[in-house]
Amino acid sequence: GFTCTAANGMNVESSRQLAKAMKQKNVKLGEDELRCLATMVTLKGIPKDLDSYPKDLLLFLSPSDYAATGSCWQYFSNIGKANLDVLQRESSQRKQLLLEALACLKIPDTQVNEENAEVLGRLVCDLSEEYIRSSGGVLLKQLNRCESFLPEQEEAIRTVISSGNTKYGPPSAWSASTLNELSGLIPVFGHSILQKIPKDVLTLWLKNFAHDSSLSREELASITEELLPSRHKRAAECPPDLKITQEVLEDDMMPIYYTPEQLRVCLKNVSLADHLSLILSYPFTVQQLAVLKRHLDETYPDGYPESLLPRLGPLTAFITPEDISKWKINSAETLAALLQNQPSDADAAVMINRYVCLGNRLTTPVLNAIGTRYLCLLNATELNAIDTNSLKTAALDPSACSQTTKDILYNKAKRALSDQHNSRAYYLLIKPYLGGAPGIDLKALSKDRVNMDIETFTKLRKDSLLDLTPTEVKDLLGVNLSQLKALQNESPVREWIQRQKQCELDKLHIGLSGGLPDGYINFVTPKFQPPSSAPLGAMAMVFHILPALLLSFLMMFVLS
Repeated sequence: GFTCTAANGMNVESSRQLAKAMKQKNVKLGEDELRCLATMVTLKGIPKDLDSYPKDLLLFLSPSDYAATGSCWQYFSNIGKANLDVLQRESSQRKQLLLEALACLKIPDTQVNEENAEVLGRLVCDLSEEYIRSSGGVLLKQLNRCESFLPEQEEAIRTVISSGNTKYGPPSAWSASTLNELSGLIPVFGHSILQKIPKDVLTLWLKNFAHDSSLSREELASITEELLPSRHKRAAECPPDLKITQEVLEDDMMPIYYTPEQLRVCLKNVSLADHLSLILSYPFTVQQLAVLKRHLDETYPDGYPESLLPRLGPLTAFITPEDISKWKINSAETLAALLQNQPSDADAAVMINRYVCLGNRLTTPVLNAIGTRYLCLLNATELNAIDTNSLKTAALDPSACSQTTKDILYNKAKRALSDQHNSRAYYLLIKPYLGGAPGIDLKALSKDRVNMDIETFTKLRKDSLLDLTPTEVKDLLGVNLSQLKALQNESPVREWIQRQKQCELDKLHIGLSGGLPDGYINFVTPKFQPPSSAPLGAMAMVFHILPALLLSFLMMFVLS
């Protein structure tokens, strides 16, 4: 993939050619990569042919940058087709894009017409509930494609749909194809809307359209819930017409044939082992899944066989630490499969601990399954069970973990990559672990001019970062140096600035202020707390006036 380090030394024209090639090949880039690419291609001004670049790159420019290529209307039309989720939903940059789009399209109030909704595209996902209510059903087509909503947006969508005053009409009159047009909003509907849709329409949609929808198994289960009777009668035995056969087990509509109680009695003497993966892909409700879990517990009272563990899927949510303590988790593939089901942190910690306690090493496949989500759960024993060489190929991000975890992982990664220390690839491989790097290693890295991105820089170990000189910071950040200015009032950049001489900061030519004026003596003792309880600012002032006090004292001594 593209990286700032790989682009180091590349001239502007080469960067532009690379960006255009990425558009043609439809290469997907993350926020850091796009931000860096935007910096590289605009180093000598804004290119006039911005439409030849990836649409996602425009997220890091502004309408005024686009002026040479076309109007702000065209700019936001392209932004509406970009992957907006590259930017964090609550980021100031994403909020600013929406405000500028509304101003460009001259939308004075909260009512958006159909033409403007088309231009806004994915930016519609960020419109507040007032816009959704005021615009009636006009925004539903775009909202249908959104990844997620805020609770107040969901409430507004339900209000608009329930009113029936949209081109889709009231839910009670919908057909299966109408429901399919709005299927992306099914998770938002809730019981209040789903109960109004005719049951035969829900059944028909499940049968004919659910396969092609992007909804998860859990989201489809909300429809199963609507199709089952609300009161479950207790059943003594399985009705003959509900006998679970091979044919039933292979029918993905199976969940709508059985209430939880019927499923319980009909599963007696049925072996699920051969069909477990298949049936757990069906949209069973939570109550039905609990029945399936109980059935497995009764079948295997001494713990599930290891061959069954990778196939538990949604049953993972019902697993207890007591269950896990009976399992023989001996293969990396088994642990990886269990963690891919996204168990709770508590259960994941027990699974990893069980695996390590049985004498197993944490290899690349296991580390990739542990991933960023569970990495911070590892204790010192488990961190030391990591196979050092596996850090060469595992994709981990310990930035949210404790400093102890970061330090252990950095030292392991440094050992693992020692044979690549002088290669250009070294920085890319060690980058995720730099939050545990001591100052001396960062100083060495600065000599390689690695174009460190600003996010990695701000997540460095604080004592290590504060140890760097302005020249070392300049060499570390390279093309990203100018981004330091925007963070000069935020920690840890603010503290770093306060320790530098202002005349040294001025040599960076990026407008940093807040450094030490000439005449200050800066005593830095990062390893120890100052013995005085006086604020550091007051102490700095004392050091500043110390030369003047000494001079006064000497004058008095000479004149006396």
